[in-house]
Amino acid sequence: MKFFITIFLILNSVFSQSSILIGTIKDSKSQKPLVGANVFLLETSLGTSTLDDGSYQISKISPGVYILKATYIGYESKDIEINITEEISKQNIELDYKIIQGETIEVSAQAKGQMDAINKQLNAKSIKNVISSDKIQELPDANAAEALARVPGLSIKREGGEGNKVVIRGLSPKYNKITVNGTSLASTDKDDRSTDLSMISQYMIEEIEVTKAGTPDQEANALGGTVNFKLKKAKPGFHGNIITQGIHNGLKNTYDDYKIAIDISNRFFSNRLGIIAQLDMEKRNRSSHNLRASYNNTPADLSTVNPLNFYGLGLSEIIRDNDRNNNLLVIDYNIKNGTLSYTSLNSTIGKDIISYGESYGITQDLGGRYLNNGDLHNRINVLTETWNYNQQFNPNLRLDVFNSFSSSKNGDTSKVFRFIQDEAFTEPLHNKNINTIQNFMIYDTNSIFFSGYDYIENKTKEKERSYGANLEYDYRIMDYISGKLKFGLKIRKKSRFYDMDNEQGDFDGNSSYHAQMRQDAIDIFHWLDGIENQTSTVSVKYFENDTYDDDSFLNGNYSLGPFADLDKMGQLFSYMREKWGGAQIDFSNFIHNFHKTSSLIYDYFGTEDYFGRYFMTDLNIGTRLNIVTGVRFEDNKTSYTSYHGQSTVYPQFNSMGSDTVSNHTRNNSYSLPALFLKYQPLDWLRLRYATTVTLTRPSYSDMIPLYNISGQNRTVVYRNPFLEPGISKNQDYVVSYNNKYFGLLSFSYFTKRIQGLIFSSGQRVIEDPSKYGLPEFTKYYQINDYKTNNEYDTFLEGLELDFQTRFWYLPSILRGLVFNANYTHIKSQVKYPRTVIETKIIFEPSFEVELNNIDSLYVDRLLDQPNTIINYSIGYDYRGFSGRLSMNYTSNIFSSTNFWTELRQDTDAYKRYDLSLKQKLFVEGLEIYINASNLSEAIDVTRLRGFSLQNPYFDDTYYNNMLEEINLNNNPNIDELLSRVPRQQRSKGYEQHYGRSIDFGFRFSF
Repeated sequence: MKFFITIFLILNSVFSQSSILIGTIKDSKSQKPLVGANVFLLETSLGTSTLDDGSYQISKISPGVYILKATYIGYESKDIEINITEEISKQNIELDYKIIQGETIEVSAQAKGQMDAINKQLNAKSIKNVISSDKIQELPDANAAEALARVPGLSIKREGGEGNKVVIRGLSPKYNKITVNGTSLASTDKDDRSTDLSMISQYMIEEIEVTKAGTPDQEANALGGTVNFKLKKAKPGFHGNIITQGIHNGLKNTYDDYKIAIDISNRFFSNRLGIIAQLDMEKRNRSSHNLRASYNNTPADLSTVNPLNFYGLGLSEIIRDNDRNNNLLVIDYNIKNGTLSYTSLNSTIGKDIISYGESYGITQDLGGRYLNNGDLHNRINVLTETWNYNQQFNPNLRLDVFNSFSSSKNGDTSKVFRFIQDEAFTEPLHNKNINTIQNFMIYDTNSIFFSGYDYIENKTKEKERSYGANLEYDYRIMDYISGKLKFGLKIRKKSRFYDMDNEQGDFDGNSSYHAQMRQDAIDIFHWLDGIENQTSTVSVKYFENDTYDDDSFLNGNYSLGPFADLDKMGQLFSYMREKWGGAQIDFSNFIHNFHKTSSLIYDYFGTEDYFGRYFMTDLNIGTRLNIVTGVRFEDNKTSYTSYHGQSTVYPQFNSMGSDTVSNHTRNNSYSLPALFLKYQPLDWLRLRYATTVTLTRPSYSDMIPLYNISGQNRTVVYRNPFLEPGISKNQDYVVSYNNKYFGLLSFSYFTKRIQGLIFSSGQRVIEDPSKYGLPEFTKYYQINDYKTNNEYDTFLEGLELDFQTRFWYLPSILRGLVFNANYTHIKSQVKYPRTVIETKIIFEPSFEVELNNIDSLYVDRLLDQPNTIINYSIGYDYRGFSGRLSMNYTSNIFSSTNFWTELRQDTDAYKRYDLSLKQKLFVEGLEIYINASNLSEAIDVTRLRGFSLQNPYFDDTYYNNMLEEINLNNNPNIDELLSRVPRQQRSKGYEQHYGRSIDFGFRFSF
């Protein structure tokens, strides 16, 4: 705080007082404020844009006569002559919407909301996209993540057919930052820094800002960009909304899903105090039908095209019910020349999942059939609270102080019961077609036996407290040169905790312990009657679920089951844990074990201390050129604690006394400069350029000081606490063209050169144990998943086009036509690290086996990156009717990497159509709507590169010359290196079917 007081005194003594101009800009007909309108004094550098209430303030004005110009895209501009003679002058302005032959055209609510967003976007200092709440609610998006899929450069990852995480410019969710009113959302992922967005309701959002190039006053931990959800704020008067809707799920043909959202707001004490509260509840079925096919390329040869061998098939039905609850409270109080505000968002999603699955091993003999079913209960909660104090001490000096808190909890418990059928087919399945495999299946429940169960608990907790301040001062050097100086700091303390417990039960054919427990269970559970002796296997018929129906599974192309009744299995499981928990128990040779290794060795906890500060200047040269430049400094101290262990011959136990706690602390500091140029040579043309430096910090599970040594296999499970943040140097170029007839057209080109991005190099032999902090005896042991900062730069570039227009100038019946479209093309090059272990046998002077790491690389694009994204929507607004037909297309996405080109995974291109229809009813404020999502029933498909899941074939267009790729490493012994590449490689492909959903609802606004 001393820093800000010092700056405050200096600025007040150096710069003299002058006049200021205040006012509002509104729609001349509706009297609604025009947000983001541009207002400036001609032939000077003095100007600004309007705030959310339509107000503006221009300071540092010398007395005199000026022409004040107000512009707002979609409206007629206006010039007004004003005479500045007083210390504070006031000038309100009203702008007219489009005019045709003297007729003023009325603007619809949908058009008004998006025009506010466009004007904010064009006047922003950073490079961003802004989406208004009106546009969000035009389209039938299930949550906030779905809405982001329609922004240029953005794609989403889905769970259960519903978006939950966002990919920005081809960069995975863990590389992006999510905030609410500027407060960071705590991570919900157990491994990385990404956040599940599926719990956030679209009805709580005033607008969404997607910043792709941030100014120095924004945190730099965002390689792709930052998504900021701006929440609603109370408007003058008493208002409210009630939304009720029923939901039909096409896959399961259910009608019992619903959504209810209620909000009320008011302002009190002459509009000084504003309060808005909202409750949002939803139950939605997100079930799916899944097919998984497994392949290998053994034997493989780099000099030829390698055929894939089909070796496994998995089928499953996932019944997923999502329950969401959102609570929003926003309080703001206007004090003299300032505001106090408090924001609280509490979002929870509960996912109740029942799974039914079976898989087949494709071998040369009669393969086995493996069935499993179980349940998983997952609950994710995110809480954010923000306290903000904003004060204008004089016309030129402003102070913003904030204190925020964010927390997340992600916990799940899962039980899976396993059954097995040996020799389940009439003949070997090798080389059989995937569609005909079930024709050879033996359907006999007596030969399907209870194999065991798995019980897993996962808990992740994260908390962070941040506080800081920003100080801004207006200055003027001369009429043509003026601007702002801005300084700020932010301090954050974060804590992170992860815990896993793993319990397993398996058959032991040589054991006959706890016969009494077995007999007790038979006496208690009548459905176990008929088991003949304590050593016999238990058939699935004793547990079978007679009500399970698989008729519609994958459109009837495959069958599933039989499966156990989960109520019966749950009763047996609870009895076993209550009576025999913590000991080995035997039920028909059934052994119950607490898996110590998995339940302890992966646990971790830690803290992060962050200190960021910046200074920047926002300089106007005339009314056409704006320069923003400055530098941000970030220091981060991490301290994480996890475990070191040494496994025995039994993987579920560790050697006595070998579990030790280990802590690793490190510090890193970065200075991150930025430069933004915005030039408007013509009223209808804007040119932008930005150069920035951003970073990404390692995922939590990658950087903890964990290792677990297996002497039996001579391997080490190892995480790398020495990982450093990756650094990206970014360039952005934007051209925006707007015309009252044509609309808005924007072109963006960007490049990123990323140093030190973290990837796995695969296997690695331990040549020097001290380098890894390992015991000396682990020399020549092997790490199978070694994460490292890539020594080669990653290059990313892309083009984004955005077009938004309304046909307001057409005859009256056609004026409501709306068309929006955007196109994104992304290209990247990653040199993925690859390590091959060389074995040398030395006979002289003594026999010795020497192992060495041979490092190489192969080239592909970024994981999670699509090449092309296309969105468009065609709409029509007429009086009380509004309709939108929209399309979202994402090209194939690189989903899993592998040294062998044919074993790399891509998704299929994804295209879906959505429809939204709304109609106002005869009661004022009441409307009815129908939202239909995924009309074409698009499916998610992940396949091996160039291969169909159903009928494997190789497509030469996907085959790259591997020798040429690896030779980029300039390894003179490349042929020898390739001869040592392991040939046993496997990968999988997936299909997920979700069906369509239809929402029917009412909305009442007052």
